[in-house]
Order: sequence, then C-alpha cells, then structure tokens
Amino acid sequence: MNILGVGAWELVAILLIMLVFAGPKRMIHWSYVLGQHVAKFRKIWSETVDLVQKEFDEAGVDIKLPKEPPTRKGLNRAVTDAVKPMTNPMQDTLDEVKKDLDSVKDVTDTLNEKKPASLPEPKNNKPKPKSGETAKKAAAKATVGAEAANAMGTWGGTSIDPASSPANGNSSDFGAWSKAGDD
Repeated sequence: MNILGVGAWELVAILLIMLVFAGPKRMIHWSYVLGQHVAKFRKIWSETVDLVQKEFDEAGVDIKLPKEPPTRKGLNRAVTDAVKPMTNPMQDTLDEVKKDLDSVKDVTDTLNEKKPASLPEPKNNKPKPKSGETAKKAAAKATVGAEAANAMGTWGGTSIDPASSPANGNSSDFGAWSKAGDD
C-alpha cells in the first residue's frame, strides 16, 4: 500500500503523532479539511489538464497529458519508458554476456564432475632411449633440442659491473635480447 509515496508504516506513524499532538477531536477536523484540499487540488488539476490538452490538440502537438495528478510510481514509469530505447541495446548485450557466462559455468561444472580423484604425476621430459638406442645417443638428441631452443634467443638482464647494480642506486641495465650466435 502506497498513498502519495507514503507506505503503510509511515502512515501509521504519522497518525500516531497527529493523535498525540492534536487529540482525537482536532485530528478528525484536520482530516476533513485535508480531504477538502485534496478534492480542490484534483479539480484544479483536471481543469488545467483539459485546458492545456485542448491547446495542444489545436496546435497539432501529439502529447497526451495525464488526467490524474502524477505520483512517484507514474513518474518513474514515464522516465523508464522514455529511456528504454537508449538502454535496450545495453541490456541486450548484458543478457548475451550472462548467457555466455552461464554456458561457461555449465561446462566447468561438468568438467569438475569428471575430474579424477588424484592428479597424474608430471611427465619426465627427458627422452627415453628407444630399443637398440644407447643412452649416449638419447643425450645427444636432447642436446640438439636444447641448441634449437637457444637458437631462438634469450633475455639476459644481469649486470656484472658492481657500479651499475641496483644496490648502488643504478638500475639502468634492464638486459638485452641475444641469440646464441651474437657473441
């Protein structure tokens, strides 16, 4: 229940305060006078709206004024309807993102259900000798793989000069990219 933006508990509190300050006789009289003023306000509102609506119609303006006085709920609805064309694209995008997040959550939930009880041990990256191959040949193959990785280059950022160390306040040596053959 909401009367002129005042809820039920607020109305009860107002009535109790009025009863304490005014007393029962004056409270009834004040209620009667308040009702008369509200009726006059509605009549004036209705006459004003009719007059302004007549002027709008004669001018060719396509605006319909409300017959009842505005309430907070009515004003909020009017503002929401006016802003809706601007907020619909954003709301559509938010709905799509929410659907995507829900689908990702569903996938992760199904993956978590299928997760094994214990994780497998990490694999050893050293090559195992094949049948008929010696350990020496397998080590040579591993060395060739490391050389190929070094051919891509490395980042080096250590400085040997003690004067340029960060402890002395000089931290200008950030390192450099180098390849294996750039010596």
